[in-house]
Amino acid sequence: MTFVVLALLLWQAVAPQAAPNPRAELPVQMGFRVSPDTVLIGQPFSLFIKVLAPKGVRFEFPAGPDTTTQNGIRPIELRGDKVVSMLGDTAVALYSLVAWDVGTQPLRMPDVRVTFEGQERRPPLAGASVFVKSVLPADTSLRIPKPARPLIVLAVINWWLWLMILAAAIAVVLLWWVWRRWRNRPKPPVDPYVHAQTEFGRIEARHLLEDGQYAEYFAAMVDVTREYLAARVPAVRRSDTTSELLRTMNPREGVESELPRWLEEADLVKFARGEIALEDAREAGRSLRGVVDHVEARVNPESQVAKRIASAKARAA
Repeated sequence: MTFVVLALLLWQAVAPQAAPNPRAELPVQMGFRVSPDTVLIGQPFSLFIKVLAPKGVRFEFPAGPDTTTQNGIRPIELRGDKVVSMLGDTAVALYSLVAWDVGTQPLRMPDVRVTFEGQERRPPLAGASVFVKSVLPADTSLRIPKPARPLIVLAVINWWLWLMILAAAIAVVLLWWVWRRWRNRPKPPVDPYVHAQTEFGRIEARHLLEDGQYAEYFAAMVDVTREYLAARVPAVRRSDTTSELLRTMNPREGVESELPRWLEEADLVKFARGEIALEDAREAGRSLRGVVDHVEARVNPESQVAKRIASAKARAA
């Protein structure tokens, strides 16, 4: 309603162009106004229609302009719906239009239909038009167009190559993970006696005595013996000193009684750079092997070495 009131104010400010009525028995006055009368293509403009007639006259305003296309173009189009308002004996209609062609464009609005007591009049709107300005320069030949831009050439990405590289990387990572799992797999426990015999054999295979490395041979045999005792005898630890190990084992009988002698001499060889003769080193190797066998037979009576020692004692008796 605010829009209609504004339209009425505009209408009162501008005198309408009256269309004369040829018949006095149906006095009807009609006027229209196009605002603005000059527009650009696509710029909205308004058509005001005002009809003044006696009371009891019926008005029928057209729904909108003729929408028939010309050369594929619809010159005039209606935007939204028309707005009709009555003010006493005056009827006002407002149309919001838009033009799509240049030059003087007739609005092509059908006539207004007015009826009263069987009489009908059709005040024409054929004179309603709007001028549409062109946005082109006066002389288009003076316009220098910009050079055409080169075609955008997009690089062709070889997705198969990248997919193969990704698959290879994933395969390498999986293989590395499997290898680490295999390398860090829990290893089955090794019997301390079997491990000691294997290490004794490895030391003998190095031929240290033949090469004159008596001290290294002796120290290696002592280390294997200490490692075996720490794994097999309860309360003996690898970090025990010689005195702590002897105090825990308390070796007194058989070949075990030779253990203190060789452990103390090994401390002199390893820490005081002492020397050991060939025969002493060879004797120490045999004695330490015997200590390992004797301890295994004592700790594990069901082992093969225990049965072998028991059989040897029986034959000697």
